Amino acid sequence: MPSRTTSTVSSPPPSAKGPPSTFEQASFGAGSIATGIFITVPGLMLLYYLTDTLGVAAGVAGIVVVVPRLLDIVTNPFVGRLSDRTRTRWGPRRPWMALGGLLFPTAFVLLFLAPVKGDAAALWVGITFALGGMCFAAYIVPWSSLPAEVGGTSRARTGMISWRTAFVAVGILISGGLAPVLVDAFGEGVGGYRAMALCMAALMTVAVVVSVRYGARRSTADTETVRSVGLKELFGVLKASRPLRTTLLLIMLCETAAAIGLTAAPYIADHVVGSEAAVAVLFVSLVTPLMATMPWWTRFATRRGKVTALRAAGALFAVGSLGLVPLYFVAEEARLLTAVVAMVVMGVGFAGTSMLPQAMLADAVANESSRSGRRQAGLVTGAANAAETMASSLAAGVYAALLGLSGFVSSDNEDEIVAQPDIALFTIVGAVGALAALAVILLWFTLRRYTHEESLADHAAAGLPHGDVTRHA
Repeated sequence: MPSRTTSTVSSPPPSAKGPPSTFEQASFGAGSIATGIFITVPGLMLLYYLTDTLGVAAGVAGIVVVVPRLLDIVTNPFVGRLSDRTRTRWGPRRPWMALGGLLFPTAFVLLFLAPVKGDAAALWVGITFALGGMCFAAYIVPWSSLPAEVGGTSRARTGMISWRTAFVAVGILISGGLAPVLVDAFGEGVGGYRAMALCMAALMTVAVVVSVRYGARRSTADTETVRSVGLKELFGVLKASRPLRTTLLLIMLCETAAAIGLTAAPYIADHVVGSEAAVAVLFVSLVTPLMATMPWWTRFATRRGKVTALRAAGALFAVGSLGLVPLYFVAEEARLLTAVVAMVVMGVGFAGTSMLPQAMLADAVANESSRSGRRQAGLVTGAANAAETMASSLAAGVYAALLGLSGFVSSDNEDEIVAQPDIALFTIVGAVGALAALAVILLWFTLRRYTHEESLADHAAAGLPHGDVTRHA
């Protein structure tokens, strides 16, 4: 177990070492293959595994899937605080990353190794899912803190976040494409899920090893001792720093828009396009542009500033989301093509809305830590991860509530697509456009309050006018 202090820790001097190399940035980003798999596979398969393989009642299965995720609200900031206060010759982050990185793939396997069925299986999955989330927090919170702590410059931090987002897309594609194939290849039922879990755990472990060995090697023994921030001080830190408050809100707004789009995709495929196979097509249409345009968003943010780039990314995501609304009106044979075009536009915007708020948070954390002389990257990053979880859960809940109000008809027969009332069909696509547009409007308004001295300094050095970087309220 990593050692901890109760009063002081040491602070890394990343600037003295220079910014991370491209190899180090990519190695850091490789860790998001593991995070992408761990988050996406349960999101895609766990509910179905519970109801159609383990025989758990749908209502109980829904509770099992949702409740353990809510623990992130508590565990993530707590793990961040422990990480901030850790002092070893390997630095504050790597010991926790190594510990969590070894444990959460193991918990992932246990999740799909239920030895029983029915209500007992629900208890097994609920416990292992909760334990897996805590182990995952031990890895993802200190790992997410690295850009702010070792990036050194705004450009390097943006590069690290760019690699992170690109590799998340790889993890999502592996989850959506390979995991179901493995279940089928090894035989449907418990055996297929167990074999899939072992294969996915092996991939996650490799990604974790690369990120700890090479991506986090600048987070080493420290040379300067400073005070860390405790949980009781978190709200004081956020209250005192408008850039931190603003970037947390930006992250929540972008996660809200993304969660609504991803939640709606299966409903659009099944009930509007009229083909379950369209889910994979829409999935690839969203994720592929994310990977392809990530380098462009990085260059755009470097040249024009992150605020300008995020405005553009949010606008593209909103345009793509609103492009789904015509699906209700066009001829049935044109719906798939219309949906693909809309998803491609959303994917281009999604690349920017996924990467840029995280890069802005890393800038804000690094600047605040430098100003105050206190280590707080882990605690604030943990709070940001918890905020993402809340935003994602709230977005899915609001979308589900709107479907319920529209008269959407549920079914327990997966082989039959139930005919839906017209208002429900319109809500499936209309809610995506309306909610995403609302999130983007709030995003633009919030960006008016974004200010960051380090961004000003970085862009002044690049010859950009201040007006392109920030707007003061």
